Amino acid sequence: MTEYILEAYNLEFSYLDGTKALKGLNIRIEKGKKIALVGNNGAGKTTLFLHFNGVHRPNKGEIRFKGEVINYYRKQMKELRKSVGIVFQDPDNQLFSASVYQDVSFGPVNMGWPEKVVREKIEQALRKTNTWSIKDKPTHFLSHGQKKRVAIAGILAMEPEVIILDEPTAGLDPIGTAQMMTLLDEFNQNGATVILSSHDLDQVYAWADIVFVINRGKIIAEGSPEEIFRNEEIMQQANLIKPWALDIFDYLTAKGIIKRTGITPRNRRELKILLD
Repeated sequence: MTEYILEAYNLEFSYLDGTKALKGLNIRIEKGKKIALVGNNGAGKTTLFLHFNGVHRPNKGEIRFKGEVINYYRKQMKELRKSVGIVFQDPDNQLFSASVYQDVSFGPVNMGWPEKVVREKIEQALRKTNTWSIKDKPTHFLSHGQKKRVAIAGILAMEPEVIILDEPTAGLDPIGTAQMMTLLDEFNQNGATVILSSHDLDQVYAWADIVFVINRGKIIAEGSPEEIFRNEEIMQQANLIKPWALDIFDYLTAKGIIKRTGITPRNRRELKILLD
C-alpha cells in the first residue's frame, strides 16, 4: 500500500496584493521518493513549498503530514518544521549567523536536545555536506555553492523526514550541480523524502522518481519522468521543453537507428551505452 507523507487538498492561497497563487491545488507526496516539481515562473512552486512546513497558511483547503491534518497549533508547528525542512533558492535568505558552525547550530539548539547530542548532529551535518573544513569561516565569505551546502547542513542537522529544495542547482557550475544531485541522492538513500523544484529539466529527468507539473496554481500532471516529458500536450501547456536525452533517444528510435529495448536512457552515460 502506498504511504503518503505530505498531502494537500483543494489548496487555495492569495497574497496580500491580491495575487492568487494556488487555485484548488491537490497533491500527494509518496514517502521515500525523489520528487520533482516543475513549472514556469509564477506557477506556484515556492508558494506550495511554504505551505508544506507551515510558513504559509491556506485560505482554503488542508495540508496533511503523515495522514494528520495540520491545524497550526504551536506544538504541531514545531514538530512539522523539525520534520519538514526547506532550503530556499537564495541561501543568503537562510544564513544569518556569524560563522558556519553557529548557523548550523541554530536548529539543533532550538530543538532542546542535550549539548552532546547537538554537537554530534552539527558535526554529522557538516561532514555529510562537505563543509566541516569551513565550520569556523564567516558565512559572508563563502562562495555561492558553499552557502547552499551550509544551508542544507542547517536543515540536515535537525534530521528531517522530508527535505524540500527550491532550485537547489541555480547558480552552480556543472561540477557543483553534479555534487549537489549526488548529495540529494545520499539523503534519499538514507531514508529521507526529497522534494525539489527546478527549471533544469535534464537534471529532473535524470534524477526524479516522480514528476509533478504545476501551472497557474494547479497540479496538471503527475507521473514518471518518461510519462511526463513525452506528454506533448502537458509540455506545451506548461511551457516546458523535452529533456535532451529523451529527445535524442526518441528521435533515434523513430529513425530506426537504435531499437527500443524497454530501457529508456535517463542521462548521457545510459544513452552512450545504448548507442554502443
